[in-house]
Amino acid sequence: MIELLKQNIETILNGKSFIREDAGIYSRMQYPKFLPLMNFYVDRYEDKGKLHLMIMHTKTKMGMELLTMSFMPQGITVPYLLIDAMTMKKKRCVFVEYYGCGREDFPDERLKEVHERYGRLPDYAEKENWYISERRPYSLIKTGEEEELLQMSADSVKAYLDCLAQAPFDPDYEKQLAAFRDRMIIEGNPSSKTLEMLLKKDGAVRFMKDVVMPIGE
Repeated sequence: MIELLKQNIETILNGKSFIREDAGIYSRMQYPKFLPLMNFYVDRYEDKGKLHLMIMHTKTKMGMELLTMSFMPQGITVPYLLIDAMTMKKKRCVFVEYYGCGREDFPDERLKEVHERYGRLPDYAEKENWYISERRPYSLIKTGEEEELLQMSADSVKAYLDCLAQAPFDPDYEKQLAAFRDRMIIEGNPSSKTLEMLLKKDGAVRFMKDVVMPIGE
């Protein structure tokens, strides 16, 4: 499912004004360095002046596969979008997480429509964490059949990019995004432990700021 999900999103991006960027030293990483148990493949895309996107595909020797997609607005007033997908044996889930970062005045009707369409899918039980209460109510934390999860992911990205195209720029929103990013770094995020294991603490902070959630670049 993970590889197909990634391909579906990249197909959507190809129909838009996104440019693929080199992820440099982060393009391929592994842990441990010798005889790796985990391999990380990172791609970056940019819709200049509007949005940065990072896609990280993680493959493990234990059979687990993960995909993380971070959609970071560049002052354009849409929520920060984080999509996490996971498969392991017969287990599969997709999290479509929207974060308002202190704002609520978004052109988000399309996002609400997608939530209404897929809200019937089974919820995935997740552990409590601070960021859960920060999500917009139309986030989708779901498990279920592969085909439905793939379609939910594609429809979510299409709706999000539609919102991006009509949303205004507000320089104050960059400050709110930066503050939320600081919380993700200091208070922790779903990838914190993995990134610190892979890159050490300072390296994980740089990765968050330069690749996952860059601002003003």
